[in-house]
Amino acid sequence: MPQPPRLTHPTALDPSDPIAQLNDAFLEAYAARQRAVLAELGPSVAQVDDTLYLRIAGRRSVGPARTRLYHQLKAICHVPLALQTILGDEGGSLDEDARGQLEELSRRTEPVVEAIADAGLERTQLERQRRLLDASRRFIAEVLSANGVTGPTLVAFLRGQMDDIRANIADAARDQLHTTHATFSAWVADMTPEQWTQLRVVVGAGHMDRTGNLASQYFSRALGDRWEGRFEREDHDDPGRRVMTSEDVTDEESAFALLATHVFDTRTSNAFFGEESRMGRDVLADAAERELIAMFGEQPAPAPCDVTPRPARSRSASGCPRS
Repeated sequence: MPQPPRLTHPTALDPSDPIAQLNDAFLEAYAARQRAVLAELGPSVAQVDDTLYLRIAGRRSVGPARTRLYHQLKAICHVPLALQTILGDEGGSLDEDARGQLEELSRRTEPVVEAIADAGLERTQLERQRRLLDASRRFIAEVLSANGVTGPTLVAFLRGQMDDIRANIADAARDQLHTTHATFSAWVADMTPEQWTQLRVVVGAGHMDRTGNLASQYFSRALGDRWEGRFEREDHDDPGRRVMTSEDVTDEESAFALLATHVFDTRTSNAFFGEESRMGRDVLADAAERELIAMFGEQPAPAPCDVTPRPARSRSASGCPRS
């Protein structure tokens, strides 16, 4: 049986290595160019968590993307999710750790039952939160009393909360969309036609860029990018796209740095490859594909069509939808 290669020396270059120092010169030049590109960028908007940032003509503006309601509804929805997290998919008897987590979850719901009365919710929203909390507290008591739960019983409980959970999701989405729209519309009203055409947006996407990201959908529609509703996917390799989404965006500075990188990478793609979108793919991607064909003797399969229903669109020669 072939043995894996041994690691006989560190893979990374030592900082004192002249080759490493040569690469440092590139990194320093790249960072300086990124700052220069950022300084010359046209109007740019970034959403990071609850906040929208605008940079335009040397000015900076900050506005809300969500209100407190968004987080109130989200937190209540997390109670049934916490139960599924603690109990697992198949249920079973409680161990000491699970019992302790359930007792702590129950304890924390007690003051919430009273606090939501003063949370500023509409009557139907308030009633909905009370139903979710009451149902969850009853379920916790039953599980603790029985010292466990079956998988089907757990699933039946979770599915029984879905009407209220979906209503919370709808209200949270409405809150973010209308709050974002109010902030963004006020900014756009002061832009010249030229500034509008130059505008770019970057969205910080929590822990991962999920298909259908709400903010990406909104800005795609508002700026006239390709928009496929809840099936929206990020086209990072499209240099003409004005909306970008990234899980690496964690604050205002990283958001605008990403825009600068995108602009500079497009210039690099043109200069080296004569292809605007080339740096949107791993620089090793083409060579890797060729080498894998040689290693395994198999051609890559064409990308399958997305079987999820989408709005009618023209189709490419492969039969897959094309925007």
